[in-house]
Amino acid sequence: MKTLKFVLETLCTNDAVLGALIITKEGMMIESDLDSNYDGETIGAFMSHMAATIKNALGSMGHTEFTRYVVASEEGKIYLVDLGTSFLLALTQTGVDEGNINIALFQAANEIKKTGRLSV
Repeated sequence: MKTLKFVLETLCTNDAVLGALIITKEGMMIESDLDSNYDGETIGAFMSHMAATIKNALGSMGHTEFTRYVVASEEGKIYLVDLGTSFLLALTQTGVDEGNINIALFQAANEIKKTGRLSV
């Protein structure tokens, strides 16, 4: 059986992916594959707060479900994928092939669910 760490390491073999992590809905880090340039605790806290804020705003407009967000800047992008009770985050470069990233994230999310480590 694959471990969460192995799934993240596999995701990070994609040339466009700079790092990846799995966080709880509250922003606590479950597992990560990040180099020392990135603070996973800060990224996790920020992204979970952002997801909760957006979900509340969308809820007030009658939208109750989402599957992923993309936060883009001049420096890169952060993809957030809802896994049910947790989130998968991937940090990427700018100007990446969106289709390639979406396929890699879909595959990683499915592998994470197969590990049985998270209740999704």
